[in-house]
Amino acid sequence: MHQDAVAGAQSGSELVTLLVGAVRGISQVFIDRMTAAGFDDVRPTHGFALTLVGDHGTTATELGRRLGMTKQSAGEVVTHLARQGYVERRPDPEDRRARRITLTERGRECVEIIWAELADVQGAWADAVGPTGLEELTTGLRKGLRTLRDDGRIPEGLRQAWWWSV
Repeated sequence: MHQDAVAGAQSGSELVTLLVGAVRGISQVFIDRMTAAGFDDVRPTHGFALTLVGDHGTTATELGRRLGMTKQSAGEVVTHLARQGYVERRPDPEDRRARRITLTERGRECVEIIWAELADVQGAWADAVGPTGLEELTTGLRKGLRTLRDDGRIPEGLRQAWWWSV
């Protein structure tokens, strides 16, 4: 009986193993392609952060919420991006205490490449599993994420991240 339970648990980890492998593989493709495009200082977290700044900018607090990280961690990401010339901090016209983070021209160029690379990765997945397979995979992951969120298995800080709004 014990061996059956262990075997079941091990086979149940296949999904997690595949998801982790997919994230690592996609992350490495992202790093390689961004490096080839001249953005060798942009890692996946930086890329996600840049895409979440948006056309009208954001604050470090809001960016942290969207990324599922603390304000301090988001501040470190913003500091890196500002030092590399991707974003700039400006006074927030609506809140004098806040600083608004906006994309620079370099940041906008980088975001364009990020979106193109993500579309390319999604296209490669569609080629591999077919359009229906990709749609089923996406739907299944969305349902799984909703279940984890709705069952309360996700810490509050992460529940506010953008990917839990699916």
